[in-house]
Amino acid sequence: MSLRELPRVQQVTGEARRRWFHGHEMDLVIWEGAEGAPLGFQLAYDKHRNEHSIEWRAGRGFVHYQVDDGEAMALSKETPFLYHDGAFERDRVLAQFLAVAGGLPATIREFVAARLSEFEDAGGRPG
Repeated sequence: MSLRELPRVQQVTGEARRRWFHGHEMDLVIWEGAEGAPLGFQLAYDKHRNEHSIEWRAGRGFVHYQVDDGEAMALSKETPFLYHDGAFERDRVLAQFLAVAGGLPATIREFVAARLSEFEDAGGRPG
């Protein structure tokens, strides 16, 4: 199942333009510059198991999170919260991303794949 672009994405004033691609197991948010070139991304993965998110931004590098979906109790729905989590299975997540990214614009697919390939250590810094 591939990632599909959501047509109406809320934009944040003062932030680069956001595009959101949704899938069953992954979501991808891309920040784009004025020319449409990717500036950063956040990739949520393992959404229905033990959800995590990896983010990369120019000038800041990587941050890896575990996602608390805010649903600890059966009838409760709270705001999701991100906790820093250094463990990242780069090769597994990259392979999953490439498996669902076929329908993405090539510039986005190649940008995210290249950044994920650069991830080296548990602290989220390229080697």
